[in-house]
Amino acid sequence: MSSVEAFKFVKDMAGIGNRWLDTEGESRGREYILQKFKQFGLEEVHTEEFAYLHYQPKRCRLEIIRPVREILDCQPLEYSENGEARGEVVYAGGGTVAEFKRLDRLGVDLRGKIVAVTSFAPFLITPHCERRGAAGMIVISDAPKNYIRRLTAKLDPEAVNPRPPLDKYLARFPGVITSEGAGELLLTLLSAGKVVVRIRHKAQYTRKTTSNVIGVVRGKVEPMKKVIVGGHYDSQLAGPLVWDNGTGVAAVLEMARVLSGKHPLRTVVFIAFSAEEIGLLGASAYARQHAEDLAKNAVGMINLDALSSVFPAENTLWVTRNIEALSRAKAREAGWRVDSVVDPSSFVFSDYYPFMVLGIPSTWIWEYPPIHPYYHTEKDVLEFIDSKKLLKVIEVNARIAFHLAYAPRLRR
Repeated sequence: MSSVEAFKFVKDMAGIGNRWLDTEGESRGREYILQKFKQFGLEEVHTEEFAYLHYQPKRCRLEIIRPVREILDCQPLEYSENGEARGEVVYAGGGTVAEFKRLDRLGVDLRGKIVAVTSFAPFLITPHCERRGAAGMIVISDAPKNYIRRLTAKLDPEAVNPRPPLDKYLARFPGVITSEGAGELLLTLLSAGKVVVRIRHKAQYTRKTTSNVIGVVRGKVEPMKKVIVGGHYDSQLAGPLVWDNGTGVAAVLEMARVLSGKHPLRTVVFIAFSAEEIGLLGASAYARQHAEDLAKNAVGMINLDALSSVFPAENTLWVTRNIEALSRAKAREAGWRVDSVVDPSSFVFSDYYPFMVLGIPSTWIWEYPPIHPYYHTEKDVLEFIDSKKLLKVIEVNARIAFHLAYAPRLRR
């Protein structure tokens, strides 16, 4: 493998720019990957189309009503309900289960309240707010220099090929995202007493289509057995989003480039997923369409997402238990230190999830915590990618994939 080749793929994705769904950038990204798969000589190169609920923001507003009147900067919280909510603000910290339970024990009633949280994953918090009858949500972005992260209120794999009523795929309240500075003002006012705000969210929701890109290296001994290697090529609403997920696309391409023309025992399926940012929809669409075959024949899924920034972070394995030992061993072989291991089976977060649900051993090797400081902002750019670290992370994933593809015997 080559860091030069891998980093060139990253630069190409950065040059394409923003890849939000139904934009020219998304189409260019898809075509770029399709042509690369063909250029490498992968077999059965094709796209698979699916429908999704498209989000087009229109306007949002965050206004303090009491104890002062002030309009704060904000961005819309994607896939939240259209409308207006006015109410008292309750701060729920990072929005963890423990924090909501603490509010419950203290007798804090969230019905009709506006819940404020500091989080980069509000989709994990929405269900807690809905169950408690919250009227709205304010997400405080913790990105530096008052950049506002673009985030979604729901990450729902069931939203593939949505059917009316479309609002069932939305959070049951309006929401906005505000900057770190505006959040500090809110918290300062809360320290002095009751704070009342009004939030507004308006977006257009329409049913549209997008596609995954697939290429295959056919196995010579057990061709029905499959190793799935995938990463999403779509991005959030603003910025080139190079870490998330130009780096993952580069890893898919570099592994495909190296393996193409070889003769593994088992088939390796390379997939560039679409619509990950709004609900893991590309991965879910593929898993649904091929569910019977995958459940019977897939020997592992390797998810490539958000790799190798210049910022310090833990080396983390998010792995199902049936592939943890192999992942640890291959990390050790590559000289990649494992700082932490997470069992992701209890929550939805990235494209491993639909495969994990089918019982397929699934692994995601990435950098967290902490999250990239410019995650989901305009500043997720090429200058913050470490090419040497990228090659090392690709190597760990490649060792896992090649073991699954070449080992004479596999335990499942």
